[in-house]
Amino acid sequence: MYKNYIFSVVAFCLITIANGQTVSTDLKEEENIYEKIYDAPLNIVGESSLQFHELYSTNPLLLALNFTRCSGVCNPFLLQLKESLELKDNSYNVLVLSFDSRDDLKDMKRLAESLQLDNNSQWKFATTSKIEELNQSISFFPVWDSTKSQFDHDALLVGINNEGYITKKLIGIRQGHDLDLLIASVNNIFSPTYRLPNKNALFSCFNYDPTTGKNKPGLGLLFIALPALITILILIIISLFTKRNKLE
Repeated sequence: MYKNYIFSVVAFCLITIANGQTVSTDLKEEENIYEKIYDAPLNIVGESSLQFHELYSTNPLLLALNFTRCSGVCNPFLLQLKESLELKDNSYNVLVLSFDSRDDLKDMKRLAESLQLDNNSQWKFATTSKIEELNQSISFFPVWDSTKSQFDHDALLVGINNEGYITKKLIGIRQGHDLDLLIASVNNIFSPTYRLPNKNALFSCFNYDPTTGKNKPGLGLLFIALPALITILILIIISLFTKRNKLE
């Protein structure tokens, strides 16, 4: 009986630790937060060419990555984003940027027209000759599938404040509260989603490191596992004590 119980507790602890490790290595939405986005040159539909900093210094940005030949998530992503932002404020601009070198301004213009956003000054459609450098700065790595002639990629929305810092990232089609937090972050309003590094926060399960853009296990994780470890120790002592009494 004791052996079965010990096995169950050990299994629970291992699953908890494994899940914790998965969370700490797969938090892609936290990568590059508080870092500056690459200052890429932009070719914008209907406007003159400029550097990225000229755009975000005027208004904070919501950056959506796409490519016009996408047969997957790109169009649903942009359609949902358009619908979700219609009732939001206009304290930011939306930049739809192609990460496909085959796209040109004509392609992006057709995309804007298909979304009925070609006359919306809040939305801008653009290409860049430095897409690899920009992708690197936001940890966005689309993979080309030669069989399908498509990119395998996330639906990524990046918040950038007027100083060029990445304030928040959303992966997947999101709306409502998530977008509210993203908009608040680009306007430098505190967002509870990403806690600023704080030396007084000793008992967090994971501590975000802005230098590496990754989470590291914190003391809180140890305290979560401690009751289970103590239970295992007590059960082992009881088991040994019981065996000794039987031998005597």
